[in-house]
Parts: sequence; structure tokens; C-alpha cells
Amino acid sequence: MSAPDLLGEYRVPTGIPGLDRMLGGGLVQGRPYLVTGGTGSGKTLLGLMFLLEGLRRGEEVLLVAVDEPPSEIMENVRAFGWDLSPVKTLEANPGTRAIKRNMAVQEIRTMTDLKSMRDLSQEAKRTQDVEDISVQSIQLKLRSQMADQPFRRVLVDSITSVRRFAVKASVDPQAERTEIQSLLRFLSESGVTTLITATPSDPGTLTPEEILTRGEILLTRKWVADRSVRQIKIVRMRGCAHDPERRPFVITNQGIVLG
Repeated sequence: MSAPDLLGEYRVPTGIPGLDRMLGGGLVQGRPYLVTGGTGSGKTLLGLMFLLEGLRRGEEVLLVAVDEPPSEIMENVRAFGWDLSPVKTLEANPGTRAIKRNMAVQEIRTMTDLKSMRDLSQEAKRTQDVEDISVQSIQLKLRSQMADQPFRRVLVDSITSVRRFAVKASVDPQAERTEIQSLLRFLSESGVTTLITATPSDPGTLTPEEILTRGEILLTRKWVADRSVRQIKIVRMRGCAHDPERRPFVITNQGIVLG
């Protein structure tokens, strides 16, 4: 575990040295943070590096996988040479693989039991009868699992897709906020440092996760001529000093590297 900072708070390294410098040493332990950005901006990659850093430090880590099934995630990072198989995974995926395999028209929304990335990848071709996806169902599953296996780091990828794929989506904004608040409070009280990925909200609109998380990291990507330019910015970080400037970064065979 890292030493406490001047305020006596323990910092959690993200696995990205340049980002840790921007954060004054890392994220504050036991708090939830938001990582926002468009498609292809690097949100999932940042989150996976955060989990891998936890594994390197001997911590128990968890991925709540919504956007992509574990088999695709493992394939996507193969070029980096990363071993994600020890990562415990709660798969909350809308059944994209089943649709492709069976040529079915219907959308299958499921959440599997907590398993390692390795086990979920090996079971990719087997369908299961499981729960609906929702913030509440994820919290119930986590409460059950963490009673026996506490985690130090959790990545939810992504809360936008949880909302999109939810079978019983709430039409009451206050109810949705209460569910997310309950999940984040549970994780914080359990000492978990949490990253939640999301696509940016509409201008002038605040989502519950934007209100309830303790900080936000924004990733952007744009094309200049034929070159992809990526930047990272700490939009807000409550209770701790941070670098507010927008910094360039690249994705190499080492992952995210700040310039």
C-alpha cells in the first residue's frame, strides 16, 4: 500500500505514471471516479491499466464488463502482452455473442456470476439463465460476492451501457440517482477505489454519476489531418490538488503514455 499524503489520505496509483503525477500521486483510496470520453478515446484501456496495477500490487480487482464480453477484451489487449486472466469479472453484457452465433434477432440481456476472466472466456459459447442488468442487480451481486472476497479496485465499463441495456430501466431520474448513489456508497464504505467509464453527457445536463463521483478524468480524441491527437484532462477532483491542464497522450505497446 502507498504511504499517505500530506492530508493523511492513501493514494492509489493508476498504473499510468504521467496520470499519477497529474493527480498528485494517484487517486484517493476508497473513492469513486468517473472516466469519460467518446468511442475509441481510451476509457477501457485506462481502466484495465488501473486493474492491472492492482494485480501487480497483489490486490483483488474486479471488472464489471458491460460494453464488451471478456473474450473480446482479452483479444483487444493481446498486442500489449497483458495477462488479464486473473481479473475477476462480473459480466453484464447484452448477449452480442449469442446474437452473432445463433443469427437471432432478439437481444439477450444477461448478467453472469462472478468469475475470472479466464473462465468467462472459456465459457463464451455457453448461454446461461441469469439476472437482468441494472445498477441494483449489480450491487446485489457485488454485496453477495464481496462478503467472501473483498476487492480493492473495481472498474465498471460502462455505466452508460448499464443504463442502455437495462431491461427494467428507470423512468424516474431520482430513482436512478438513488440506485447509483447506493452502489457508490457501498463500494466506498467497503474501501474500494472505483473507476466508472461513461460517454459524455449532453451539454447542460448532469448525470447521476457526474454528481456522485469524487472526480472526473476526460479523454478526447480528434483527427488533425491524418493524425490522431489524444488528450487527457482532469475535469474535477474533489478534496485534492491536481494538474488542471489538458495533456497529450499516446497509446503504445505499453498502453497509455502521457507526453
